[in-house]
Order: sequence, then C-alpha cells, then structure tokens
Amino acid sequence: MTSSQHIEHRLTGLLLPRWPHARYSIDQRLQRPLAVGLALLGGGLIGALAAAHLLLAVAVLLAVPVALLILVDVRSGLWCVLGIAALLPFAVFPVKVGFTPTLFEITASAVLVVWVVHSALQRNRRWPVHRAGLFVVTYLIVTLFAFVLGLNRGYTQQTYHDYAKFLLASLLFFPVWTHLVSRDDVRRLLLVWFGAYGAAAFLGLALYAGGPSVTQAILARLIPFGYPSERIVRYIEDDPAKPMRLISTSVDPNAFGGALAVVLVLAIVQCVAKHPLLPRWVCLGVILLTAPAVLLTYSRAAWVGVVVGVGIVALVRYRWIILPGTLGLVVVAALGIGSGFLQRLLLGLRLQDPATQMRLVEYRTALEVIRRYPLFGVGFGAAPTVELWTGVSSIYLTVAERMGLFGLGMFLIVVASIGTLGWRAWRQVQSTPDGDLLLALLAAQVTVLIIGFFDHYFVNITFPHMVWLFWLLHALILGQSLRVLTDPS
Repeated sequence: MTSSQHIEHRLTGLLLPRWPHARYSIDQRLQRPLAVGLALLGGGLIGALAAAHLLLAVAVLLAVPVALLILVDVRSGLWCVLGIAALLPFAVFPVKVGFTPTLFEITASAVLVVWVVHSALQRNRRWPVHRAGLFVVTYLIVTLFAFVLGLNRGYTQQTYHDYAKFLLASLLFFPVWTHLVSRDDVRRLLLVWFGAYGAAAFLGLALYAGGPSVTQAILARLIPFGYPSERIVRYIEDDPAKPMRLISTSVDPNAFGGALAVVLVLAIVQCVAKHPLLPRWVCLGVILLTAPAVLLTYSRAAWVGVVVGVGIVALVRYRWIILPGTLGLVVVAALGIGSGFLQRLLLGLRLQDPATQMRLVEYRTALEVIRRYPLFGVGFGAAPTVELWTGVSSIYLTVAERMGLFGLGMFLIVVASIGTLGWRAWRQVQSTPDGDLLLALLAAQVTVLIIGFFDHYFVNITFPHMVWLFWLLHALILGQSLRVLTDPS
C-alpha cells in the first residue's frame, strides 16, 4: 500500500461509520425505497428546473446527497448541519415560500424530524436521562415565555423567524446527546468539525491574501443567496484606513473568530494529548489553518478565549506546554512580530479604543434594562423606552435583559451542571483517551464562556449557527461524561 493510499484508508476509517452495524434513523426495510424515490424525485426536479433556472438546478443537485445523508442516519445529518454552519451559515434557499428559509434551518429541521421518527420507531431503546437535560428543557421554556411576554415590543416577521431558528439550533442539543454516544461517533464528528472549519479558515485566509477587492468580488457572488450587499469587506471599527478583518463566508468577524477559537482549542488539546482521538497530523494541520485565521479576525474576545482555554489545560494536566508557550510569546514580542495584534489587545485592556468604550456603554445600558425588568426581561424585540436599547456584547447580559434574571439563572445552571459533570468524569478517567477527549471539550467550554464576557453571538437569535455550536459542545460533554461515569471501560 502506497503512502497516499494509506492516508486515504486512515481518513476513510476515521470518517465513515460502519454502516452494517450503524443505528439507522429509518427502518432498514424503508431505506432502499426511500433512497430510490428521493433519487427519482431529485432527478425529475433537476430536469424540470434546468430549463427554467440553472441556479436552482445546481441547488437541487447539491441538496440530493445532503438529503440522503440526513435520511440514512441522524449522525451524518448532524455532519451536514455542521458543514453548513461552517461554510454557508447565512445562505438562504433561492426560492421564497412566504419567507426565505436558510440552508441551516432546512437541514436542522430535517435532522430533528428524522430524530423524532427514529425515536418513535425504536421504542425499546434506552434513552439517556440526566437532570441536565431537564435543565436545558426548562431554559428553552423560559426563552419561549420571555418571547411571548415581549410580543407587544415591536416584533417583526424577521423576529419570529429568527427566534424559530434559535429554537431549532437549541433543540439540536438532544439528537447530539442521544446519538453521538460512542467514542467513534465523536471522533467522526470531530473530523467533520475540524475539516469544515479548516476549510472555512483556508478560504478566509485566501480571501484575506487577495485583499479587499478580491474579497468584495468573490463574496458579492453570495448576495443572491441572502448574504449582505453592504459592508461585505470588514475593517477594524469599520474604518477602511485600518486593517481588514478576516471573515471567510461568515459575515461577522467576531462570530467567525469565536467559532474558530473553539476549533483551535480542541485541536491544540488533542495535539498535545497523550491519547489523542484524532491523528496528530490532522490536529496540527487544523492548528496551522485556524491559528492565523483567529488572529486576522482581530477578535480580542477570541484571542483571550483561546489563551484561557489552553492555559486551563496546561495548569490541570499538561504543564510541560507552559514553558515553550511562554518562551514563544517572549520571542514573538522581542522580534516585534505581531505588534499590531498586541497593540490592539492592549488598547482593549486599557479601555482606550472606541469599540471597548462602546461596549462599556452597552454594559451600563443593559444593567439599567435588567434593573427595570429584572424577572423575565424585555423579550426579543425592541427596548421598551427610547433611551434604552437591548444590544449588548455579553452572553450573560444578553440573556438577563432578554429573559430576566430567572432566565440567566437557568442558563448558568445548565452550564454549571454540564461542566461539573464533565469535570467529575474527567477526574475519573484523566489518564485515558476518554480523559483527553473530555479535557479538550471542557477547555473548549471554558473558551466559550470566557468569550461570552465580551461578545453575545452564542446566545443571539440572529446567529443560529453559533447557538448550535454552543449546544453541540455542551451535548458532547454531557453525553461523553455519562458514558464514562456509567461504563468506565
């Protein structure tokens, strides 16, 4: 076997489920008829649409294999959701049907439907049970209650649509928890996760290298698919005289930086682990792509999140990385490499730049909103008075002003219960492959929670793909912790 064949064999073994033994979402007797019927339907639609609209024909052609993956297995459906979240998070279906559904919500809805059907067909299966799942349900009910309370606060059709996408993204917590159970399931998901965001980082770096004109020209081609026609190229403080920010196809550089920060921390911890779940060369490749991409988003929250997440791992498990990491930072600073990034970070720490000062104003306004509406917040619409507004760069203050202190309390209970369970499970198996997997997931959770002090996209209804990443991470921690604690072998 040649080296290229060996690499291909390794990747195939990492990614592809062992289909003869897989837990299919549809009864096996129905799979072949469904697949044939879907293929015939797709072929007919492509033929009919090709004469009328080439773009629609291409969209349907791409949709057929995605639909097959979703029908075959919930797990492969979750891969599709992850790929869309990474590469086309804001793309819409090119036909308006009363409203314009995004590819993300179409795929997420299909996965949830298949999961429900699967649950109904497999009545004898023992589903995981834990109080953290009940806490998640309670939190989502609180969000719905807050949404209903705010109905008289300027809701638009877009508000209803955004909240529906928020709920869809949150509900994906349950398919992840119930179906990504084994270590192999998580390994395959991580490979898709790393591959999708590695590709997004590569695309972002290529666009960044091409400069503003290339970025503008290429991303403008996504306008027919619902992408913005203004502010396509993003700069620090929206000032073209300042450095351009890397966005890939994610529109918002801060959100993209946060998503990449999670992947970067997962890859770093897996790369230094004694028992990595993925090959080190895969993790190293992802690090080489995502690390410069995170820097070039100029998202200081993402930078701090990565440092704290990796620092926690160094303190609790792999202390040997402290010395080379510190020396590397000293050498970089001494050589003047990255002085622009360091200056931007220092400006933020000193509260001197306009973006940080604006955040301080947002925090004060959010605290006033919470003071006036402490219990259940103001919902998801406009602020109740002219002098107040509801946008704030913090997941904790966003939850508190939207859903009140009761909602914030439930949110913190969910995060704490899952994190505590993960920590307890890690303490039990820290010297095993499961221990290194849990350590990576917990480090990523710390990264998310640190970023949450400075940005809001993990709970913002206009960023459902980021809400999905938040719940994906917590569902993985919960599922793997329960597996370890109930069956340590």
